[in-house]
Amino acid sequence: MQRLQPQPIASLRRGFTLLELMIVIGIIVIVASLVLAVSSSVARASEERSTKNTLEVLNMAAEEYERTVDRRISYRSGAVTGGIAADATSAAGVAYKFDVDSGAGAPPVGSGVTAWTALANPYNAVTGGLPAYSNLPFRRTAVLIQAMTDAPSVAAIMQKLPDAIFRGIKANTAQGNFTAARHCIDAWDTPILAVFPGREANATELAANNPAVVDKDGTVKCDSEWAVPVAGGMQVSCKDRRVLFISAGNDSRFTQLSGAVYQPSNDNLYSYEP
Repeated sequence: MQRLQPQPIASLRRGFTLLELMIVIGIIVIVASLVLAVSSSVARASEERSTKNTLEVLNMAAEEYERTVDRRISYRSGAVTGGIAADATSAAGVAYKFDVDSGAGAPPVGSGVTAWTALANPYNAVTGGLPAYSNLPFRRTAVLIQAMTDAPSVAAIMQKLPDAIFRGIKANTAQGNFTAARHCIDAWDTPILAVFPGREANATELAANNPAVVDKDGTVKCDSEWAVPVAGGMQVSCKDRRVLFISAGNDSRFTQLSGAVYQPSNDNLYSYEP
């Protein structure tokens, strides 16, 4: 019988070649990239669903609030940068539920909010086209949220939102105390903003048919909609005289510059399509 010759130890311990290792590593990198891409996509979709749900609830709450007070939500528009003229009828006894821009900027009596002109950073300045952190749209939205929360029938709708998305507001940096007002954040921790329509245009304004004065939905042009971002505008149009709630989306920017013109950010989320 022929005896088997033992194999050399070196041949028994043969490892992977450099090419084989590179192929294996390449496969691992590709699989890892696919897993990360899928995970990121799933997380983003979840964040968008959560924020859209918040916007839907806020929209329902605003509609219920209008039914409760038996009037549309609107407010007085002052003259601001961006070609928005002051509402000439504001001094003629026209009522505005959210006239938070008059005088020293004090919110309606009983709102529990003071010292708007000294809001804690970053809410007292506009930086990089982020109107969410400017005084005007922020205080308007906070006043609306509080007004809706104070109405019992609307509060029942607002309770559908988790407490974690509501954040308190400090009156100013030095004081450090929270006011009674709160703001509502999206899935990316950016405050959600309310854009208000102007008041209903009167017969004379409608007859003039001036697009620089009256919007398509029959309301007067409003700085909340059309002013440049540094003046608190969002460059969007409310429809059917309804308040529009906006999330800045994943990039936390509500507006972006296109040439020299501000446009809404591409990933904004809305309570309805403006």
